[in-house]
Amino acid sequence: MLILVAGATGNIGTHVVRSALKRGHQVRALARSPEKLPEDLRNQLESFVKITGPTDIPNLDIGCKGADAVICTYGSDGALMLDGQLALLRAAERAGIKRFHTASWNLVWDKMPLGVLESYDPVISFTRHAALTSPIKPLSVFCGVLASTLFGLPGAGALEGGSAVWTKKDNGERVINLVGEGDVLTPVAVEADVADFSVALTTSDLAEKGGFYQFCSDEFTFQDLAATYKKVRGADCRINTIMSVDACRQAIAKARADAEESGDLYSRWHQYIGLVYGLTFAEGTYNPKPVDASRFPDVPRTSLEEYIRENAWL
Repeated sequence: MLILVAGATGNIGTHVVRSALKRGHQVRALARSPEKLPEDLRNQLESFVKITGPTDIPNLDIGCKGADAVICTYGSDGALMLDGQLALLRAAERAGIKRFHTASWNLVWDKMPLGVLESYDPVISFTRHAALTSPIKPLSVFCGVLASTLFGLPGAGALEGGSAVWTKKDNGERVINLVGEGDVLTPVAVEADVADFSVALTTSDLAEKGGFYQFCSDEFTFQDLAATYKKVRGADCRINTIMSVDACRQAIAKARADAEESGDLYSRWHQYIGLVYGLTFAEGTYNPKPVDASRFPDVPRTSLEEYIRENAWL
């Protein structure tokens, strides 16, 4: 099968390319900068289509022509999630493609109202619009938080800087910054695992039916994380409760109200989105479960302990 991987040079995109090649598929990459893809992967591609931006229609059409499936791995930028995916979907329609995997890999948002988690609003809107206007039935995978995002790998997601959950102090101490007590079970997906799941799903008999699927590598509380880190590394990992759940709800409500009253939601929502993620972890309302993992038993599920052992940078 020839799979177009859109956004192939990004964090999850690279893993999807590697998984598809490993599973014996042809891969066509689509992105701005070919040099960002590791050379060993570039050398195995069917082709690389360079685009100037997410609405580069001529090159989107070139990318989709003759492909059997599209896996969109765009980053979490709102314009990419909505404008970019919509342009890609229309190109897939023109090419007669019936298998389209959205850039999802997050919490369960298929029944999430708009305004609950601002960074999800664009993909929710895109998916609803696609359902109303497109013959293609998109696939979405909910997997919780990606491992490199949770652990604050630079460039891997929203949990960096002041919004970081996992921090490494100058003295080597590890600190987990939380809303609440860290006792809620949290699903985490290692990128290589969920890339395998998405490729297996996209190339399966289920793909043209579309729909929502749930998978994760492991589930653990943040208290479990601290204990497991100490077990594996022999070093303490401190839990730092930055505020209670109730105080976080109040802080978010005030920040949202202020942003909307000022008419400046555009620039302000980024300032409080870290608190929204913290509250989401503490409540666990939108956490997926690995209910679809058994559909593809060859897809690995890396445990927390294995991940800590294998990643010396943590």
